[in-house]
Amino acid sequence: MEYLSDFGIDLTVEHLDLSDEGVTGWCMKLGHNEYVIQIHNQLDGDEYTSTILHELYHVYQHLNNLPQCEMCAYQAERQLLDRYRKDV
Repeated sequence: MEYLSDFGIDLTVEHLDLSDEGVTGWCMKLGHNEYVIQIHNQLDGDEYTSTILHELYHVYQHLNNLPQCEMCAYQAERQLLDRYRKDV
């Protein structure tokens, strides 16, 4: 509720083989507040958590009309992962 409390979104997470694309995840906006996150199906542990946090930050950027900044997403990913580890 802290980050997206004012939004209702439709979010689908798909687990696919993304090895040919050379990425661990994608975030795609399909329509008004409708998103798909694709995650490479061979990830586990911290790599999975980091990737999903990174892609969720891209959703946050879309919803708040922020530029799709990869450096910002990586920075947010690290901060959110550190926070996640403290809460687990």
